[in-house]
Amino acid sequence: MAVAKFIYDTSERSADLFYATRFTVHDPIIFFEWRGKSYLVLNDLEIDRGKREAKVDRVLPFASYLKKLQAKGAKPRLIDILHRVFSDFHIRRLQVPRSTSFALVDALRKKGYRVEAGPDPFFPERSVKTVSEVSAIEASQRVTFAAIDHARTLLQRSRVRRGRIVYRNAVLTSERLREYISVFLLEHGMNAVNPPIVSCGIQSCDGHEIGHGPLKPHQSIVMDVFPRSLKTFYFGDATRTFCKGRAPDALKRLFATVREGEKLGLQMVRAGRNGRVIHEAIVTFFEKNGFPTGEKEGRIQGFMHGTGHAIGLEVHEEPSRINRYDCTLKRGMVMTVEPGLYYSAIGGVRLEDIAVVNRSGCTVLAHYPKELEIR
Repeated sequence: MAVAKFIYDTSERSADLFYATRFTVHDPIIFFEWRGKSYLVLNDLEIDRGKREAKVDRVLPFASYLKKLQAKGAKPRLIDILHRVFSDFHIRRLQVPRSTSFALVDALRKKGYRVEAGPDPFFPERSVKTVSEVSAIEASQRVTFAAIDHARTLLQRSRVRRGRIVYRNAVLTSERLREYISVFLLEHGMNAVNPPIVSCGIQSCDGHEIGHGPLKPHQSIVMDVFPRSLKTFYFGDATRTFCKGRAPDALKRLFATVREGEKLGLQMVRAGRNGRVIHEAIVTFFEKNGFPTGEKEGRIQGFMHGTGHAIGLEVHEEPSRINRYDCTLKRGMVMTVEPGLYYSAIGGVRLEDIAVVNRSGCTVLAHYPKELEIR
């Protein structure tokens, strides 16, 4: 029995829907692929724009299905509209994204449809990027680095007074610097869908702690910025670690080790290589340099996260990873490489770049210096 691929979602939530249609919409719409052709079912508000912009074979009017059902005295629900659409195309078997609501799947099954979960991503070809996609990611990464440079400049213009970092006569906090980054991104066509990480000292030892309170001198400040382009929807993702003032020797050594670990990872990335092998090589390198991973003083310390992830229309794309699980890298994949080390007595350090996988290596998209101290 032939299977139709079916999505009911918004392009804001579903990268797969945007990938398939290149159509932006804020309310859920009906999309399906059937026998080699793609379709959208759009209401009166969206249909004319959809006919102009959507990259599908055919746009169908939601209103016509609604009127046909209402003519029979019915008060149609979404499931009734779907049943009418699918019946017209003689569709009985559906493949849906794993994010599809249970209520919708249950309603479809009650109508007699066979519904199965599709792969993640729903369109596996998303894993390998086209030339235009790589260009979009690179453009996003350049703005991401520009935002980090903007934040670095503000730190450089700040002064250290009484154990605090002061900018324009006010204590510089994680929240304030995060706002400067977010405004810069918006001014340059990017949206911080999730707030940038600006975490200092002990806070930087929790990888996804976004940071709060005053930034402190002579301690590590981890900046992880991962915005989405308002034009292309493709993400950038970059991390740098700074220290305003004089970095302690232990922090300098930690930074130098992570920098070499990231360099090792980038040197190992190539088509056909198992991401697990890259990750394990970095873990071993850290351990040989005196930075093991494990529980210490009641918390996990060391290198406790994966080395990298795929990126594109989502900041973390499945299933491609560089971590402790097997994943064969393919030519055209776009991956982050972002090792880090985190110790409560020293602070956290993470460095991150994006690279395109090639046959014999990788190409880093955009560049920005890896320098710790800001005087």
